[in-house]
Amino acid sequence: NYDFALTRYHMNGSLDNTFGNSGIVITPILSAGDQGMAVAIQNDGKILLGGSTDNGSNGDLALARYNTNGSLDVTFDTDGIVITAAGNANDIIRAVAVQSDGKIVVAGYSYTSISFSYDFIIARYNMNGSLDNSFGTGGILTTAIINNTNDYAESIAIQTDGKIIVAGYS
Repeated sequence: NYDFALTRYHMNGSLDNTFGNSGIVITPILSAGDQGMAVAIQNDGKILLGGSTDNGSNGDLALARYNTNGSLDVTFDTDGIVITAAGNANDIIRAVAVQSDGKIVVAGYSYTSISFSYDFIIARYNMNGSLDNSFGTGGILTTAIINNTNDYAESIAIQTDGKIIVAGYS
């Protein structure tokens, strides 16, 4: 069993004891297989941690938001955690970015049983944790870079004009 894990350090490398439990935060998302993979800081200092969680049959996108002291931000969804079954098999967040309007954009990959391969996945969330239905289909967009080949998104950036750049490999 794995859980999301965060640590915060002072500039000298020592753990920041004002964050979580002596500088460490452990968050179980579901009962097993939680992996925190990407972190971003919002303009208000709140911390976003994205990755995946095992729902018992496959992986789903998992995104948690923490207050600056390491506690879960319950204004994000209702418990600080959003789980999104984006595809029909394994989904994972590998990168998180925050737009200038506060919307949260995640990138990673999703397995599709149609092509039997992984495709880039991008999802956009509103500041309250709900999917942004004005983006893609219901807040989610998948892109096959090369058809019937595994495509893995690993990094994301937001340009000053708001365009989203996603990088990875195929």
